[in-house]
Amino acid sequence: MSELSSLYCKVKITKPQLEKFLNSPLEEPQLNENWLIFWESRKMYSKSVLTQELLRNYNDENNKEVVDGWIDYPEAMAFSDYDEAKEEWHWGMMFFSENYVEMIPMFAFIISLEKYVSESPENQAIVFPFFWGDNGVNAYVYFENGKAVLSPKVQVLKDADPKFIEETKEFLNNKWDQLSKEMDLDNLD
Repeated sequence: MSELSSLYCKVKITKPQLEKFLNSPLEEPQLNENWLIFWESRKMYSKSVLTQELLRNYNDENNKEVVDGWIDYPEAMAFSDYDEAKEEWHWGMMFFSENYVEMIPMFAFIISLEKYVSESPENQAIVFPFFWGDNGVNAYVYFENGKAVLSPKVQVLKDADPKFIEETKEFLNNKWDQLSKEMDLDNLD
């Protein structure tokens, strides 16, 4: 059995734009060349053909419900942190998924941020086995010229922006320390 990968997304976004994104209805993902090339680049067991039917979204009314749903699922250890000084949103979960079909709605959610973020090379997201010592990458998204791109080229950590990987690991280590302490406190009740 595979272990759950972690998700980390960091985007430059103003607070009003983040609020607008969170209160917006979910966008239906559209099957396009980027999705198809990305899907073909992934190694998975019993790989199915990516179709518009398989390309689905969450069943929530708006993006805030997606975030809240993951935050309310304690096993995921999800986080949503906004840094007002830097105008950065850090979104993700320590225990996300191992299954590409299950990941599709989250990829669609992250891609839909493209209309709201400030243009920055720092806008990136990654799904990888943070806890398990594997250097494989399930998915890597970068934002360029107003578009979010699922990278077919990033297969392992060294293929990604090294500064982003270093920051990701540091952020997730700190978040793990914080969340695991909170978890321990909850168990004392």
